[in-house]
Amino acid sequence: MDMVMQGMREVLFFGILPDAAAAAQMTGLGRELANGDRLCPADRLHLSLLGFQLDVWRRDTLLAIARRVGAAIATEKFDVVLPKACSFARREASGSLVLRCAPAATGLLTRLKDGLVDAAAANGLNLRGPSRFTPHVTLAYRAAAISETTLDRPISWRAREVVLIRSEQGRGRYTYVDRWPLGST
Repeated sequence: MDMVMQGMREVLFFGILPDAAAAAQMTGLGRELANGDRLCPADRLHLSLLGFQLDVWRRDTLLAIARRVGAAIATEKFDVVLPKACSFARREASGSLVLRCAPAATGLLTRLKDGLVDAAAANGLNLRGPSRFTPHVTLAYRAAAISETTLDRPISWRAREVVLIRSEQGRGRYTYVDRWPLGST
């Protein structure tokens, strides 16, 4: 049976996972700021770079392309710094509670995302189109809006790899498909 008909969509995305210490800090901050809203579990916290729907009829082809795209990553390790908490509004009345990246990390992440888009195009997958890229980590969904808040201490970690993740939306399941280490430094 078609997964979309079952109420589930599969999405593939490239992301950066926080280390255990940063994930624990984010979980604690989420509890503090989200007022009981639906928190993201620590093992699903991530910073998304680029994603696309996984078509059930082309799954193997899209996975192969995604692996070639990941293998083309040529970025050095860098620090992800999240100094601000804020809300991302959605069309519905509620939105998401997120941590936003500092400008230096935003520039690096934007270049990394653009490199992934270019590698996807070189492998026959056109993912260009209108999109604004605001690097962030989502702490809670369906959260009450908060004003942008500068954290007393930014949350940070060293990005050491890019991970390809398959998300079963509607079921809240992630599968880590592949990983690519970032270069030295």
